[in-house]
Amino acid sequence: MANMSYCRFQNTALALSNCEEVLEDMVDSDPERLSDEELLAAQRLVTSCLNIVQLLAERGSLDFAPDMDLSAVVQELNDAAE
Repeated sequence: MANMSYCRFQNTALALSNCEEVLEDMVDSDPERLSDEELLAAQRLVTSCLNIVQLLAERGSLDFAPDMDLSAVVQELNDAAE
């Protein structure tokens, strides 16, 4: 179900915080492996987050060059998980 316009950022911020915790676990501890669908969604999420930061950086005339393939990093983390 789509977020209602009056709370889309609130709902998304809560969900994003949860995703951030999972990625932190993947980096710092003994994570569970993501399903193929969740892995693809995590990679899309990382790409979207970078696009948002780039958009805001450009608007604020800040230097930001997301030339890294962070989707590959998510894949590597997932490959290392049990």
